[in-house]
Amino acid sequence: MEATELPGLFRCEAMSRAVAAQAIIAETKRLRGGPADEGVYTVHQHIDCPPEALYEYLLDIRSIEEYTYSMRDFSPVDGTGLYVGEDATDPRTKIYLRITGNPEVLTFDYESAVDQSGDLWMVFCGRVLSAQRVQNRPGALLMLTTWRHPNYDRNPYPRLAPPGRAWPVSGWPLFHACDILEIRNLARIVEHRTRSRALAAGR
Repeated sequence: MEATELPGLFRCEAMSRAVAAQAIIAETKRLRGGPADEGVYTVHQHIDCPPEALYEYLLDIRSIEEYTYSMRDFSPVDGTGLYVGEDATDPRTKIYLRITGNPEVLTFDYESAVDQSGDLWMVFCGRVLSAQRVQNRPGALLMLTTWRHPNYDRNPYPRLAPPGRAWPVSGWPLFHACDILEIRNLARIVEHRTRSRALAAGR
């Protein structure tokens, strides 16, 4: 079985938009039961695999196509590490993404935007840690943090948007829940690959 075909993954190919929306709303309601800063959030997950292997997976652009709900079909734009993909639920929406990292400390950044590549204003900062070092148990710990940017509330480049399309990143209050569901995807895919000794994305 392909890792992306594991039952229960939160991916647009595996469920209708209505079912996905229900999952996000349910997770959002659960999150609202505790304290929250609406301008920033962190998702975190223990993953049963070596930290260095997880880090290599996260820096592979193909991993984005596997564990996210609908970001697909990335290809290089130029030689700078910039990629362009699309939203599988609305292929008119182009997604630009650059991944950078520091392998010495296993940190990485996702910088992205929709419709244009000159201003990669959506920034996610991540870190992989040794679970053995932090919690005295095998595996890796993954943290991913993002902050609310004013552009989530309005499209800064409306002339670049496809006609009639709503602003696709306007749902900030739901993004925390969505990212939790996606990081669970990531854990299941990576642990499946680790057991089959084929962790590299796309295998």
